[in-house]
Amino acid sequence: MKTILSAAAAVFALAAPAFAQDAMDTDGDGTVTMEELQAAYPEATSDNFLAMDTDGDGALSAEELQAARDAGMLPA
Repeated sequence: MKTILSAAAAVFALAAPAFAQDAMDTDGDGTVTMEELQAAYPEATSDNFLAMDTDGDGALSAEELQAARDAGMLPA
């Protein structure tokens, strides 16, 4: 039983960022736009978004969101 709970906790910990992105990705396209980011974080500015959008494609991928969290740009 302890092994099952440990495994479940590990899966949840690894999936938490994906859940956070899913909550922000309101149109379900797999990325987060400026509008979606501001809906989740109203204090986010276009400068914040541009700093997070490291590939410059106008949308935040799961990797960019995780990097922003790791850098302290978004709450974990």
